[in-house]
Amino acid sequence: MKYCPSCKVNVEGDADRCPLCQNALRGEASERVYPSMEVMRKQSVLYKLQMFIFLSAMVVCLACEFLLDVRTTFHWSLLICVWVIGGEIWLAAVIHGHHNPSKVISVNAWWAAVLVMFTFLIIKDIRPIYFWYIMPAIAISAEVLHFIFMMIDKARNAMAYLLGCSFLCIIMGVLCMLITGERSVLWVLCLLAGIMGIIGAVVFKGRHVPDELERRFHV
Repeated sequence: MKYCPSCKVNVEGDADRCPLCQNALRGEASERVYPSMEVMRKQSVLYKLQMFIFLSAMVVCLACEFLLDVRTTFHWSLLICVWVIGGEIWLAAVIHGHHNPSKVISVNAWWAAVLVMFTFLIIKDIRPIYFWYIMPAIAISAEVLHFIFMMIDKARNAMAYLLGCSFLCIIMGVLCMLITGERSVLWVLCLLAGIMGIIGAVVFKGRHVPDELERRFHV
């Protein structure tokens, strides 16, 4: 381990100078403590390179449709823009995100719902498919995954996401049936998934549920 004669401290790693006073260190280097900046620099270059390629492709697609008049029955360049911008925001969130599985599921489900929604808004002929099938399917999948992580999460960080998703499934299912006057199978399953998620939390976690509601939602 290296030693700084000025600060009178030991310094781990293979640095040549003291991080406090910048004087030269003495002694033999030990195993590297911090990651190499060269690796981080390469990752940064790769991230910027892929961003440049996708944003350039997006601009080219916009130019092809609106300047060169290469059109179809829908604005395909806008669809590409939505997925490129959404994908870049999602990638940045994943890179700088946390390791909480429930939070990752919530973020991915939200982004998937938004991107697919804009896709079906642009392709106008198939918009009902999103409302009746895709949206409830995403909600049900997120609810099931939250329940699984709630069962295996000893720190109880997943319970807040499960309860939030359960209430959202119930509200969306009720509103869908009240507004449309129809009872879609998937929306009914979404409603039931929300109710069963709350029941499962109460049955398996018991007294932790009101504690979690008070701690997270202040109720």
